[in-house]
Amino acid sequence: MLTPSRSLYLLGFLSVLFVLIISMWLQYVDGFVPCPLCTLQRLTFALLAILFFIGFFIHKYKLSRLTINFLSTCAALTGAFFAGRQVWLQFFSNGSNTECGVSIQYMLRILSFKETAQKIFAGSAECTQRGWEFLYLNMAEWSLIWFVLLIIFAGYLLKKG
Repeated sequence: MLTPSRSLYLLGFLSVLFVLIISMWLQYVDGFVPCPLCTLQRLTFALLAILFFIGFFIHKYKLSRLTINFLSTCAALTGAFFAGRQVWLQFFSNGSNTECGVSIQYMLRILSFKETAQKIFAGSAECTQRGWEFLYLNMAEWSLIWFVLLIIFAGYLLKKG
């Protein structure tokens, strides 16, 4: 039988899994290649899925719940930062950055972590493109909405303890 706390962790896990499945579908079936900021957002969603999955199994201990809930809130805030940066680039980019970037994996192999982070947050041409849209919102905007909802959800779990 699912206790209320376990059902909340399951809801969080299934919600994030839904977002990840949609993003994989768009990449592998529809051919949308994720930009470096999209990759960071996807990794953050995956981290949230792992945290909610762990929370589903270790819900009995208060300290473990608080730790999982705190980490989930931090991860959701980080994801909102990445998505917010991409939305900002899409709306306020001056168009001077027209070079096509390389994958985040390649950058990590050839550049230092600091240089990689600077290049990612500076944005590249593919980070500023709106691309796929659903209900007049593009993928970065949907990602930001999901992260804000997950911040509220994880914050509720954290407050609930």
